[in-house]
Amino acid sequence: MAKRKILFVLGSLGAGGAERQVLRILTHLDRTRYSPCLYVIDRTGELASEVPADVPVFGYWDDKTYPRVNFPGRILLSQVRDLARVIDREAIDLVYDRASQMTLTASLAMRGKSIPRISVAVGEPSRDFQLLHSRFSLCKRILLRRAYQSADRVVGVSEGVREGLIKFFGLPPSQVVTCPNLFDIHQIDQLSDERFDKYEPDRFEIVAVGRLSQEKGQVHLLQAVKRLVNTDRLTQIRLWLVGSGPMEEQCRQFVTEHQLGEHVRFAGYQANPLPFVKHAQLFCLPSLYEGMPNALVEAMVCETPVVASDCPSGPRELVGASNQRGRLVPPADANSLADAIREATNNYQQCVAKTSDARQYIIDNYSLEPGLQRLDELFDAVMELAGKTSSS
Repeated sequence: MAKRKILFVLGSLGAGGAERQVLRILTHLDRTRYSPCLYVIDRTGELASEVPADVPVFGYWDDKTYPRVNFPGRILLSQVRDLARVIDREAIDLVYDRASQMTLTASLAMRGKSIPRISVAVGEPSRDFQLLHSRFSLCKRILLRRAYQSADRVVGVSEGVREGLIKFFGLPPSQVVTCPNLFDIHQIDQLSDERFDKYEPDRFEIVAVGRLSQEKGQVHLLQAVKRLVNTDRLTQIRLWLVGSGPMEEQCRQFVTEHQLGEHVRFAGYQANPLPFVKHAQLFCLPSLYEGMPNALVEAMVCETPVVASDCPSGPRELVGASNQRGRLVPPADANSLADAIREATNNYQQCVAKTSDARQYIIDNYSLEPGLQRLDELFDAVMELAGKTSSS
């Protein structure tokens, strides 16, 4: 059987979850069955060097400059035309776009083409839409609904995302499937074992990994630390915020205002945050919403006790509705976060006792082997569906 040529479509090669997942798929995809290519709007970013050497990369901005006169939709239409040319020139058999902005671009580029397409949603749809498509929102919601409707399959990275796609965009349940992110357990183990000496033995070290932005909820975690330190006098705790982003200055001001300098550290962006996670006493995910939180999965693989907000999708599927693999708290609730952290310090061995089952749950459900098998089945189903459609 001839290899299937799959074009993966991304916005950039920045250090985001969607980008890491596509690169992981590109690295491990069976080369006896597939010939992968990558199309990006901007090929720059922290992960640019991690694209496998045998994967051709086509970048929109490679040979273009920003127009002197821009009007709404001009650049989008130019990107649509460019992507359409790549699809035709490279004789692509299947298109796989990831994240809603690329779904819109890919759907427009494939008008009139009989090539099958898979569109992947990575965030809770209603919140994702509010964050990314606030301008001309009514028009964009109609366009994005049509974009998803035109895909052969729409994928949610968690069951919560799948349910959100059906509800928010009115998609038929038969069109939408769940295909969770996949994780290289061996690589996580290797990276987490790198030398690390930043923590102190007399501290209760807490870590949160993620972009410092409103939707990631770090401000609520800082409010929890303020109560624990300034009111409850739990002075042994120290929080490490690993990541950077638009809320960093506000977070730093909060720390200064409430005299938390001895109890909060800003680690900035880390190419490898896993040693911070593995050696911490507690990992916290205070997000207001998620799709499938990669950092939480990696913490569970590292066998670090976890506390996560029970936001609309993702954490509950990982931690368990009965807190069997960690602890869930209501989102945007600093007091509940503080209570969970205080409970962890008081009953730490009970938290540690959950970590072995948490790691095994990830291995059984989210490691490379079952993940790649799900992708193979998805690709086969879409190609078969496209073949039947074209012959009918």
